[in-house]
Amino acid sequence: MLMAINLNFQVLDASLLLKIISERMDIFLRKKLPILIVTLVFSIIILLSTHIFLNTRLNLYWTKELTEKQKIEDFEYMYNILKDNYAHFYEVKKMYGYDWLEYKEQFKEKIKKTKNNLEFYYALNDILLKLHDGHTHVLSPGYYKYLFGPLGFKPYEDMFRESESSYKMWEKIFKNTYRQGELEDYYSLKKRRENVVTDVIEPGKIAYLKIYSFLIDYHKDGEEYKKERNMIYDFLRNIKDYPYLVIDISDNEGGNREYWLNAIVAPLRNKLKEVKNLSVEKTYLIRGGEYIVNLLENYIPDLKNNTIDKLPMYDLLPAGVKENFMYYATTDIVKDFEKFSKYVEPVDFNGKIFLIVSRTTYSTASIFAEFCKETGFATVIGERTRKGDGGWLMPGLMRLPNSGLIVRFDGEMIINQDGTSYFETGTVPDIEIKMIPKNPFEKDEELKQKIRQLIKSLESEEKGIK
Repeated sequence: MLMAINLNFQVLDASLLLKIISERMDIFLRKKLPILIVTLVFSIIILLSTHIFLNTRLNLYWTKELTEKQKIEDFEYMYNILKDNYAHFYEVKKMYGYDWLEYKEQFKEKIKKTKNNLEFYYALNDILLKLHDGHTHVLSPGYYKYLFGPLGFKPYEDMFRESESSYKMWEKIFKNTYRQGELEDYYSLKKRRENVVTDVIEPGKIAYLKIYSFLIDYHKDGEEYKKERNMIYDFLRNIKDYPYLVIDISDNEGGNREYWLNAIVAPLRNKLKEVKNLSVEKTYLIRGGEYIVNLLENYIPDLKNNTIDKLPMYDLLPAGVKENFMYYATTDIVKDFEKFSKYVEPVDFNGKIFLIVSRTTYSTASIFAEFCKETGFATVIGERTRKGDGGWLMPGLMRLPNSGLIVRFDGEMIINQDGTSYFETGTVPDIEIKMIPKNPFEKDEELKQKIRQLIKSLESEEKGIK
């Protein structure tokens, strides 16, 4: 009789199954079947119960395929929030001649053609990629865990918790399709094994420090970061009497502001003695969409009083910016410098510092370049930092209702003092030099020789030698 029961453990309710088995058991007992059969039945019940329990646990994050309707709903939700809140449509259209908003129907067709959840995930990212904005993308499972783990990533904790089960599902999808890159935690994916490189370009004269990433391993209590910080400090102390220090962040795509404030600026703060007001203020424009305004008002209560027409540089702004933005905000990117520096002994370096940047330099590394320029901490040399870097105030995040995916985007636009957009310009070096190497495998060595020649040239100019 048990063999006749047709069970589908993925859809059959566990309590119903146990009820059926119990009823069959009563029948067996009433008929006073042999003890052997009763024992067998009990064994089957135990096995089935165990199977149901394990099956329920294993399928807690069952990879249910999204319907076409659900995919379109998620896309529409993302599109509508970006339409009113995303900060860089104006710049993207100006820089690339591409009006992202006009392609809504084509985007929807692309979504409709996706055959499964995996294709849907990549289609969303492809659509966002057209904005040429490294800060606007769908969070992978690995990036989700990096942000939601020890960082907490306020004020989005509730959003991250709400998406926890969804990201378990996405994690299972990527595991099943061997897409390990999406599962790897962001720190491991971006951080190279030898993150800090120290060298001497010219003994007793030119010291060289290269940092590939400013990421901090908060998920491991900053163990690697502390080692790197100590390594940097020891190096700076050893070369403190050198007349020149070169800091190379030409391959640095960002990370955490704490890194460069604590590990670089704090021990070298002798260079800031002549800075009367250690403040690096940046101005951000906000379009006025309800989603971002509600978020920012928790931190800037008077935001709606800061209408764009009150901005001191208002007359310098292009007409398109005036039409599309409603509010502005200012923040000091080094307002808490004392917190990072008070426990670090200065190394008393009094030489000149050069900071090398390139088109790869991005995000927090670009902020460091801006700090160096505005405070005079270092002379910035190289190429303009990467364009498409436009929001440092508060990362915008939204949760798509059906897939549970979280989308990151820029909700603010940084304005330079001349009214231009930082998204368009990046950081402009004090001294521009070509960074393309003759031999890619000898890139760093070629760069060191260029720096050496540049320093000799600057020394000659100071001495009046032509």
